[in-house]
Amino acid sequence: MAAHDILSFLISGEWVSGEEMAKKLAISRAAVWKQVQILRQRGYEISSSTGKGYRLTKKIDLLDADRISRSLKTRWLGKDMRIYDKVSSTNAAALALVSSYPNGTVILAETQTDGRGRLSRPWASPPGGIWMSLVLKPIMPLNHVCQINMAVSVALCRALFSLYGLNAGIKWPNDLLIRDLKICGILMEVGAQVDRLDHAVVGLGLNANNDLSQFPAEWRSTSLAVELGHDIDRCDLICRILEEIEVAYENMGSNEILKEWRSRSLTLNRQVRITSAAGDLVGQAVDLAEDGALILQIGEQQKRVLAGDCIHLRATPAGATVEGR
Repeated sequence: MAAHDILSFLISGEWVSGEEMAKKLAISRAAVWKQVQILRQRGYEISSSTGKGYRLTKKIDLLDADRISRSLKTRWLGKDMRIYDKVSSTNAAALALVSSYPNGTVILAETQTDGRGRLSRPWASPPGGIWMSLVLKPIMPLNHVCQINMAVSVALCRALFSLYGLNAGIKWPNDLLIRDLKICGILMEVGAQVDRLDHAVVGLGLNANNDLSQFPAEWRSTSLAVELGHDIDRCDLICRILEEIEVAYENMGSNEILKEWRSRSLTLNRQVRITSAAGDLVGQAVDLAEDGALILQIGEQQKRVLAGDCIHLRATPAGATVEGR
């Protein structure tokens, strides 16, 4: 018996007697009281009254390891789960002990004090989002590592559609957009020996129940709460995300994942600007290669781009291009 069992009685917000819960759970009333205290320590607001019992006075959005573990229908992903109130970043926490973590370990945090995106750019991580890192240890050559990013991107899109009917698209190389607004970013950091992958830590930053005023305006962000008009249950979403990732991960490298990754692309057939250390390139995105490269048509030539910042451009009436969202 865990605190989650007590929470399942209280989730309705109605008064429930301690005697009733004790009887149905086959425990003592003192044990019920003890589990209520644990829930209060986790942040749940629970009132108590002689003759009435207990009542959840405010449903709060907390990452609850018991709830996630009990609902999670995976075989290996997330079976080792660490949830923190605050970390510098979940990727940093994962990388610090990556050699000791088993494949499939999941790190979650309510907030990050030093969240980061690609190229070490700061990533705002206020309460209400899903800030999560996965420790993955596949046996694969380094030149196949892009398959992990493809599988995770596809899985996230599947999760958002299956739970909420939202059609997210993939902006190359690692963002998810809804209505051309950023809903999620992916950051993968790898360790390798010679030409063999040792581990991959995949960080996900998903805007769930966030107040968008806490993000820089230039980020052009949205959240699930904004898109749906109400807050979502983050624990339910985390379970679905992990379940979809496990399925896609076990199928990565397949034609199915590659085809779906391409079909969900918001970058294909767009005029784009790619910024990298080698300089800027502007061209038409005409294809996505199996190794994750973006194929640009620049005049009469095609160029493969493996990495860089991608900016979607849109045409103006005069024929010039301006930055899109």
